[in-house]
Amino acid sequence: MSWQRPRNFRLGKMRHRITIQQATHDDSTGQRETTWSVRYADQPAAYEPATGTETVRGRQVEANTKAVFLIHSRDGISVEDRIVFGSETLGITAVKQVEGGNRYLELHCRGVGA
Repeated sequence: MSWQRPRNFRLGKMRHRITIQQATHDDSTGQRETTWSVRYADQPAAYEPATGTETVRGRQVEANTKAVFLIHSRDGISVEDRIVFGSETLGITAVKQVEGGNRYLELHCRGVGA
């Protein structure tokens, strides 16, 4: 990606707002139900759209909306979580610390159903 190094990063680029949700699984009915609760709401983020691609998996075409968000470091964010950005829901595919530090995280995402 074309991110600038964080020491040269301008906070004005973090003008987008995202909500990070975590999954809660309930097996009490005999079937696994997943509900989503807000982990971090209204977080400032820099947004960079990546290439939109279509891939063929198992003879089915999947359209992926890919994006990368740069946020301030937060505890507990993982690939089990998802992001709500405007009206779009994105699954997190990778969480990377920028330059190995504890200041920023890159969240690599792809589109998922609601």
